[in-house]
Order: sequence, then structure tokens, then C-alpha cells
Amino acid sequence: MIPPRVMESFARVPAELVGLCRSHPWDDLTRSPGEGMRLIRDVLAHVVGAEAFWIHHVVLRSPAFERTKFEPGGFESLNTILGAWAPQRAATLKFMEQLTPDQRVSRRAFPWDQTQAASVDDIIWHVVTHEQYHRGQIFTRLALLGRRDLPDYDLLR
Repeated sequence: MIPPRVMESFARVPAELVGLCRSHPWDDLTRSPGEGMRLIRDVLAHVVGAEAFWIHHVVLRSPAFERTKFEPGGFESLNTILGAWAPQRAATLKFMEQLTPDQRVSRRAFPWDQTQAASVDDIIWHVVTHEQYHRGQIFTRLALLGRRDLPDYDLLR
């Protein structure tokens, strides 16, 4: 189970991250900050896509899931990223709030290896921590663009 304060922070991530990026030109967000480093747009697209994959494809087994929908090049602006992410996050939160104890411990096989599985709770925690990891990457990239005013967005603040 996700503690309430962590859930509140998790709910705000899409708007907070996109909001932090808004003061930068799209060209800055679609240019690599260094050799071998993903673009900010690509990291954002990856986070949106990972949530969709794990929650809506693996856990909920949504037949409508399309991996190509989350290709970074398909996002033309921060508005298109947030336009995909905000409703998805709302659906993820609604799903998480309605989980029963039995559903939390139910297991889902990994699509690439049906012999491995994780509980729904494990998958949810993976999505939360995975997002935190990539949020750190975005903050680093914004700092490389000269930002010195980045807020403290720890899960507990």
C-alpha cells in the first residue's frame, strides 16, 4: 500500500515536472545535454510510457495499450506530454485507491518472461520509485541548462 503522503506527491508529479520545464524553449528540451544522455522530452516520454506499460498493460491488462503511442517523437510540446500524462495519472490513482488487499497481492507475469512475476503492490512501488529516479535525471538536465532554482520535490516534504 502506498502511504497517503506519498500518494499525494505521486499525484502531483506530472504537473510539477512539466511545470518546471515550461520556462525552457522546446529546443532545449529536445537537445541532448551531453553525449549519451537522453533528452528531457525523451525522459518525460519514458516515464509516461513506463507508467502506462506497468499499470495499464501489465496490471490492468488493457487491450488498448500501444507502446508506439509513447514514442518521444510523438510528443510535440509539453502540452502534448501533459495531455497524455494527466488523464493517465488520474486513472492510475483511481485504480490504486480502489485496490483490495487481495488485488494488491495478486501477481502478474512479466510480458517478456512468463516464468517471472511480481505482485501488484510490487509493480506499483516500481512505478513510483522508477519515476523518482527519472525525476532526478530531469532535475540534473535542468541544472545543466542553468537552473539554480529547482525546488525540493522529495516524496515527503
